[in-house]
Amino acid sequence: MSTEAQRRYATAQALASTRLEGHVPTPEYLADCEAVIAGTMTGEEARARSLARVMEEQRRILAKEGGA
Repeated sequence: MSTEAQRRYATAQALASTRLEGHVPTPEYLADCEAVIAGTMTGEEARARSLARVMEEQRRILAKEGGA
């Protein structure tokens, strides 16, 4: 298992890469990253939470457009 410092470094590198691609992380996403760094959440749990947020947003969009 990696140390908190290693997880922080890896997360900073990953966030820098995605920001270069134009991704603007949400406060919820950044909070999940901090939880992974702290070791209170696994990477898999963070991915599941991100996916759940995306799916919920898609449901809202479809409902607003009358598609759901």
